[in-house]
Amino acid sequence: MDKQNSSLGDVLKHPAIWRGDGRATVPACVPSGHPALDAVLPGGGWPLASVTEIVAARPGTGELALLWPMLRHCTGQSICLIQPPLLPYAPAWAAAGIALERLVWLRPGDAAGALWAMEQTLREPGCGAVLGWIDGVDDRAARRLLLASREGGACGFLLRTRPGQTSPLPLRLGVDALPGGVAVRVLKRRGPPLVPPIMLTETSHALAGLIPAQATAGRVSGHRNAA
Repeated sequence: MDKQNSSLGDVLKHPAIWRGDGRATVPACVPSGHPALDAVLPGGGWPLASVTEIVAARPGTGELALLWPMLRHCTGQSICLIQPPLLPYAPAWAAAGIALERLVWLRPGDAAGALWAMEQTLREPGCGAVLGWIDGVDDRAARRLLLASREGGACGFLLRTRPGQTSPLPLRLGVDALPGGVAVRVLKRRGPPLVPPIMLTETSHALAGLIPAQATAGRVSGHRNAA
C-alpha cells in the first residue's frame, strides 16, 4: 500500500497534472516585474523551463510591455525574437534597458520554419528568453515547444493573435490596449480561475512599422533599421 501511495504521489508531482483543489506543483519562476501580475501567477512570476501563451488581437498592443522587466534581467543570455510581425525597433529596446547585442532576430519565412526555430532556441541553454510570434500552433507542436523549454530552461513566450481551442501550455494571458495602460486577462493557469483583468501602466513597445522586403534577420542593431 505504501508503495502504491508513493507512486501516486510521484504522478501528482508531474507538471502536466492539474489538481482541482488549486494545490498544483508550483513551478520555478522569475518575477514579471509587475507586482499585481505576480500576485496572480502561479509561483509569483513567469515560469522557467516552460512556454507561456500571450494572446493579443494585433501586434503592438502592449504584449511586450508585459515582458520588459523580465527581459532586462536576462543578464549574459540571448533574447531570441522569432518571426516578429513588425520591425524590431532598436531604440525602444535600448531605452527599456536591454542590451542590443543580446537580441537575436530570426525570420524563418513560414510557420513551420518558425516553429522549428523556436524549438531549437528553447533547447539552447544560452537563451534566457525566446519570443515566437506564431499562429496556428496545434497541440502536438505546443507539446514539442514545452519539452524543448524544459531541456534549455528558458522562459518561452508564444505570442498569438487568436487562441487555440485547447493547449497543453499551462499559462495563457490575453492582452488588450486601453487608454492609459494595458489590461491583462489570465485566461488559463494552474489553480482556481481568475475573472477580473489586471491593469498595467507600462505601455511602451518595441515593434514599429512593417518589415521591409529587403530586411534581413540577425542581431538587432541601433545603427540600422533591421539587422
